[in-house]
Amino acid sequence: MILIMGGGIAGLTMANLLQKSGIDFRVYEKAPLNNEKGHGFIIPNDGLKILSTIIDSDKLVDKGNFLTHFTAYNHEGMAIKTQQMNEDFVISRRDLVALLEENISKNSIVHHKKVKDITISDKGIETILFCDGETINPPSLVLCCDGIYSTIRRKLMPEKKLEASRVHEIVTIFKSELLLKSLGHQFKKFKHQDGGLAFGIFKLNESEVLCYAQFDTHKHPLLDESIGGIVSFMQQHFGTWVTEETDFFNVLNFQNAHYWKVNELDPLDAYYYKNAVFVGDAAHSLLPFTSQGVCAAINDAHILTDCLLANENNYNKALQMYSDIRKLDIAIHKKNGSILRTEFLMPIHKQKNQSIPISVKS
Repeated sequence: MILIMGGGIAGLTMANLLQKSGIDFRVYEKAPLNNEKGHGFIIPNDGLKILSTIIDSDKLVDKGNFLTHFTAYNHEGMAIKTQQMNEDFVISRRDLVALLEENISKNSIVHHKKVKDITISDKGIETILFCDGETINPPSLVLCCDGIYSTIRRKLMPEKKLEASRVHEIVTIFKSELLLKSLGHQFKKFKHQDGGLAFGIFKLNESEVLCYAQFDTHKHPLLDESIGGIVSFMQQHFGTWVTEETDFFNVLNFQNAHYWKVNELDPLDAYYYKNAVFVGDAAHSLLPFTSQGVCAAINDAHILTDCLLANENNYNKALQMYSDIRKLDIAIHKKNGSILRTEFLMPIHKQKNQSIPISVKS
C-alpha cells in the first residue's frame, strides 16, 4: 500500500498510474468532492501523451482545446511576432481533476482530509494527524502531492523556505460567444511597451475563455484583493489597451477571478526524505512564464511510477533514481523561467525573446 497525500493533478495522476500498474494505494485530499476551485493551464505534448495513457483520449480532447498559433502584441495592438505552436493542449483544472478522479475506485480516495501535523522517527514519517482528529500510521512509502504549501515538506525540511516572486498573476475564466469565435485555436499575449505588464487570452474549451494578467508588483501593486479591487486594477492597467476584440473588457467576468501570489521554493537537495517522496509543486515551484507547472507534475508522476516498477524491492534506489532524473529537468525549466521573468520586466525593445511562453528542454 502506498499513501498519496493530495488529490490534485500530481496526486490523481500518480493514483491513475499506480492503479494501471497494479500497485495498491490510497489518496487523502483536503478538498471536498467535486471541488470547483482552480482555473486552467497549458499542457505541452509530453504531458498530454502521459494523460492519454490513463484517460480516454476522446473524453480528454472534448474537455479542452488545442492551440496552434501564438501571437505577441504590444499594448497598442501591433503584432510583434507570430509563431506556429505544437498543438499544445489547454484544459480547466476542474475538468482535468474530474477526468482523473472518475477512473479511480471510490474507496481509494478520501476527501475532507487535511494534514495538521506529522511525527517523525529515524525511518521518516511515523504518524500523520489530520485536522479532523484522525491519526494514521502510514505504510512504507508516502507520496507527498500536497502542493507548494505542503505541510509534510515543511515539517521534514523546515530549512527550505518560500519566497514571494516579484511578478504576480490574475486569472479568470468566463463565457463569451464573440471571443470563442474569434480566438479559435489562437493564443494571444499583449505586452506593455515599458515591460512589467501583460495579459494573455485563449479559448479554453467550447464554452469558456481563459484570460490571465501578469504584473510587476513593485511597479503595479494590487492593493485591494476583493473582486471589486481586481476589476478596478484590470480596468486601470489594461482598459485602454488596443485588441482586435474591441469589447474585451465589457465581456470579462471577474466573479471567479483568482489572484495568484506566486511563490518560489528553495531547491530541495533531493525530492525525497526517507519514506516520503515529493511530487509536483511539493517538490519544486516553476514560474508561470514556463507554462510547465502542471506538465512537470504529470512527468514527475510518470517517472516516479517507472522508477518504482523498475525497483520493486528497493524503494531507496527508486526514489534516488526519480530524484536524479527530475532534478535535471526541473533545473532547465527553472533557469528558463528566470530568464523569461527578467525579460518580462524589461521594455519590449530590450526583450530578446518574444516566443511562445512555454519552457522547452533544448
